[in-house]
Amino acid sequence: MPTNEQSKVELNYIELIQKILSFKKRLLVFTLAGLILGLLIATTSPKEFTSSSLVILEENENSGQFGQMGALAGLAGISLPQMQGDQTMLSSELFPDVIHSRDFLLSIMKEKFFFQTKGKEMTLEEYYAEERPGNIVKKTIDFVFSIPARIIGLFSSNEISRASPITTDSEAVELGYVSVTSQENYVLKQLKERITIENEIKLIQLDVSMPEPLISAEVNALVLERLIEYVTNYKTVKQKINLEFVEDRVDEAQVKFQEAQLKLASYRDSNQGMISRRAMTKEEQLQLEFNLTFNIYNTLKQELEQSTIQLKRETPVFTIMEKASVPLGPSKPNKPLIIVFSMFLGFLVGVLYAIYRVLLTQISQ
Repeated sequence: MPTNEQSKVELNYIELIQKILSFKKRLLVFTLAGLILGLLIATTSPKEFTSSSLVILEENENSGQFGQMGALAGLAGISLPQMQGDQTMLSSELFPDVIHSRDFLLSIMKEKFFFQTKGKEMTLEEYYAEERPGNIVKKTIDFVFSIPARIIGLFSSNEISRASPITTDSEAVELGYVSVTSQENYVLKQLKERITIENEIKLIQLDVSMPEPLISAEVNALVLERLIEYVTNYKTVKQKINLEFVEDRVDEAQVKFQEAQLKLASYRDSNQGMISRRAMTKEEQLQLEFNLTFNIYNTLKQELEQSTIQLKRETPVFTIMEKASVPLGPSKPNKPLIIVFSMFLGFLVGVLYAIYRVLLTQISQ
């Protein structure tokens, strides 16, 4: 059986609910205010079209086997250079960090696309800097909060322009840094919100939301192409450097080998029929030099072939399971959800207001 204290608490709760319900008009007003706010947000929010693509990343599964074979061969005193390549792989878990990196997005925002709503080609930077997408509530709040910064900017712009030197893009690259403007920072934030990637084991899903359906598909394909290029370069950069080094050594060894070959052939042609010890010794020296250069050249040619095979082995394979498609309809805004959530939020604010009035009345008594 419930105790007297429990009954009292239950009665207090019921009494509180009854008092809250006594503010029916207020609750209705707050709910209607939420409805109006939701309609404003839903009708003024810009449309977004989402294009998706699916990619399968086929990593090298033989790397572990090569590592074990290399270790066993090392114990046996055998060197297997073709199995000693760099097996490091950029984890697909880091792909979101790659596509959201500043340098990666800066290259994307500089690409031009044809915007049908504008009737001209524009870069993503130009479009988002001009449009400043957002609903009327967000734009109003941003404008109000930007007033102090604009006022401060009127008085500080001249001083900043005198103090900060002008640096071109080429000079910035030479100095090892990137100069990013406030406009570029704004566009970077917009792109980070609209380009997302999800990773499930070896299946990668790339989603891109843009103001027009065709552009969303084009940007999706471009981001995927740049991502594959980035991962491939990351994986094979060391092996490419090694391959270039071996190719240079092969060219040098080939020149020396050809020179030694010509020296030996010329000496034999000019000393036919001579049987002196000096002539035989000279020929032996030239023969030894020829054999040495040939062995070096032959060894480097083998190393070059092994490096070429290793480069192909370490190149990651991306299989596009589903290409980026042009979406048939907008994915945002979700108008029914926005309206329902706004009404619930307005009702909740009304309930909190009613509780505040009830508590205020209790304290004043």
